[in-house]
Amino acid sequence: MKTCSVIVPVYNADSFLTGCLCSLSAQTYSALQVIIIDDGSTDQSASIAQTFCDADARFLLIKQNNQGQGNARNNGMQHATGEFVMFVDADDTISPDYIEKHILSIGEHDMTQAGYQRVLADGTIIETRMPRHRYQFTSPCMRLYRRDWLCQQAIRFPQDMIYEDVIFSLRLWTAQPTIVFVQSVGYKYLLNPHSTTSNNEPIHRQKLYHAIRQTQAPQWLKLYTLLRLNVHFLKT
Repeated sequence: MKTCSVIVPVYNADSFLTGCLCSLSAQTYSALQVIIIDDGSTDQSASIAQTFCDADARFLLIKQNNQGQGNARNNGMQHATGEFVMFVDADDTISPDYIEKHILSIGEHDMTQAGYQRVLADGTIIETRMPRHRYQFTSPCMRLYRRDWLCQQAIRFPQDMIYEDVIFSLRLWTAQPTIVFVQSVGYKYLLNPHSTTSNNEPIHRQKLYHAIRQTQAPQWLKLYTLLRLNVHFLKT
């Protein structure tokens, strides 16, 4: 049975972390390595994570000084040993058969892509979205990757900015992976007003725009991404 390494970056997420880790523990696909990267939390996140590690040998807690979500995800990649890699954010949850569906679908492809549901803290579903094409979602979540392919392409997250997922996705698409779309919306994305991506300050937007222009992605893809972001920021 091929192992899937699930990387969970955590920073002060004690209000949500138990739900996230319970959803991973309950997966129907059992060959998991759950890597929890505590990014210098000052709340009870590390204690909650340790409880899961003590109860389940598949869970691993790694602590680091606060260096941002990009660094935490890269650190998780360095400790991953599974044939496959998946990212799940600490305030999100996945359905019990979520990983199994991706494993069964990937075949010989480099990665999968699925949809998601945007939910409120009380579980109310406010939106369901499925990808219409590979460039629609910039989140590294809702995907399953072949770890050896990511390593061969040297695709990592930038470590000195928020919205690091956008740059990661641009690097990913530029490498032209083969993708299979999974008919699933089992990823529940929590609308958390305290998440890093809720920070819409102009200085962070300008840093993101500069980083996009500096990538090696094709010009049309950079322009498309900038257009989508402008629409996104106008809505927020």
